Amino acid sequence: MISSRRRALALALACACALASTASASSVPSTTRPRALRGSFKGTWIVEDDASARRMTRDGWTRGEATLRLRASDGGESDVVSVVGELVIRKDEYVGTGDAMIPLEGVYERRSGTAHAHGSARTTKDFETITNATSSWMFREGNVFRESLRAIAMDLVDEDGEEDNAGDGGARDSYSRDDAVRRAGKTARERFLRTHDAGTYPSACKFSLHAYLDPIDPSSQSGDVAKKLGDDELEKGESDVDVLDRQIEDARPLEFEEMEEHVSMVAKLVSVDCGITVHMELESEKLETWYRKARLYSYTMMAVTILQGYVLLKQLDVSTTQAALMRVSLASIGMRSVVDSYFCLAHLTAGIVVEDLFLPLSIVAAGYFILFSILEMKHLIAAWRVRRPDITSWIELRVQLGAIYSRFYAGFIGGLFLAFWLSNHFIVFLLITISYWLPQIWRNAYYNHRQALEPWYVILTSFSRIVVPLYVYGCPSNFLRVRPNYFYCALIIVWTTAQCGVLLAQYYVSPRYGFPDGLFPEVYDYHRALTAEVLEQCGIVEEAAVPPGGEPDIEMGDVSSGVDCVICMNSVQIYHTNERMVTPCNHFFHTKCLTRWMDIKQECPTCRRHLPPM
Repeated sequence: MISSRRRALALALACACALASTASASSVPSTTRPRALRGSFKGTWIVEDDASARRMTRDGWTRGEATLRLRASDGGESDVVSVVGELVIRKDEYVGTGDAMIPLEGVYERRSGTAHAHGSARTTKDFETITNATSSWMFREGNVFRESLRAIAMDLVDEDGEEDNAGDGGARDSYSRDDAVRRAGKTARERFLRTHDAGTYPSACKFSLHAYLDPIDPSSQSGDVAKKLGDDELEKGESDVDVLDRQIEDARPLEFEEMEEHVSMVAKLVSVDCGITVHMELESEKLETWYRKARLYSYTMMAVTILQGYVLLKQLDVSTTQAALMRVSLASIGMRSVVDSYFCLAHLTAGIVVEDLFLPLSIVAAGYFILFSILEMKHLIAAWRVRRPDITSWIELRVQLGAIYSRFYAGFIGGLFLAFWLSNHFIVFLLITISYWLPQIWRNAYYNHRQALEPWYVILTSFSRIVVPLYVYGCPSNFLRVRPNYFYCALIIVWTTAQCGVLLAQYYVSPRYGFPDGLFPEVYDYHRALTAEVLEQCGIVEEAAVPPGGEPDIEMGDVSSGVDCVICMNSVQIYHTNERMVTPCNHFFHTKCLTRWMDIKQECPTCRRHLPPM
């Protein structure tokens, strides 16, 4: 049973709509309003005074850019539908920490082109932590719906139920929408300011949005849209009492889509209990441009993930030996896999949030998932297994593998906490995530490893991993609407280039190139000078080692002049230090022979003793 108050309210709205439709039929018969109010609207905002600006925004802005996103329930052929959305107020088009976000719920009445919505926010200037005070149960109970409906009815007719004769004596369309905007919320705000001190406001602000749409011309629309907005369609629909009852008791699923027509509106955001008034002029925006940018980014990231996977596979092909895997840093591989897991999670979450971009973003997320969960973890476990040759029991192996995965997930969760703590200084967290070559640089210098990773792998991996931060901070029209910061871009490029330069210097010059002497422990020198004890052990008499004529002649029977390399079975010239190598167990080999041997095994070919890293 519909209560008398609800019936009176519905009848008042029906009367107002009838007056509005009559006036509109006589004044603007060829125009109408969109049936649903949904999509994204963008425009400018301005506050009335500096005091409101200081209460409204963190930095006291007086004007900027506003974005209104609305979703409408399916009202069928009704002229009254419920709307839910959010209003975001920024200084400009880019996302910032001082942005104000206000969730809204209300009603849109199509005949008069009027929308009223209500929301709640704090005045602590921390608008990014806003929660919607108009929860779903309040919406279903009809409190917000009735309040918004009452605001529309009072806007169209006086409290006594008589026609509003503002302007030239007509109904809703007889006065301009600018007059309506100036009138909206003025009485309540003035009444509040008369009974409160100018500087005293409650801790929570309740906002009311009053929006008025311009009529649209059906002749300028497409055939399907014009048919939807034709005069015959305007007369169809349920009674306003049935609409009110259905909207309150039946919360239909909400859908988000673009406006089929170009719509402009003027709006006023009023908080009577906080003394804040914001004027806005908005235009409906097509989201296809934003979707195009996001899809282009997705295709670029697909190519980047394919490139990273290819170079990693090539590196795995050339580093299959024990010696090559011993030179790789486990911490470096682990940091790269954690960063790739963040990229996977971020792209997958974005694809779930934006349904139209789910396919391209999920493909990018799948690429990063394969990269960190299969390829990089394979590289990590292979390098770890070489360091644990003594593990023969399957139970012990499972325990050790569980410890590795535990460290990985600990690093993953710890990185999330670190990102939260450094949210206000995100560039610091970003520099930490791209510092994955530092453990490899330290291992090369500490253990005197020269050729741990291939140069092309280092270069391609390093610069392909900074594509995302360079896009976010370097592209002024990025789809994330992040403000460009070219200093951050330069810092990222310089830091990445510096790490690559050190790795290349360690590869071509010396593993300890650029480090001060005495910083690392001494390492074994395979080209060390020979002593008399070593020569005597090899059966070489030092006085007869070099004959007066110069080089020893092995073919003439001077066997004391050299020893044989057991790898190639050719003689080793022991006094050519660059061409021979001597192990700690005093066995001689050609430099090329022993280097190739140690790429396979870290043991002496003669006595099978363990050899130190080269």
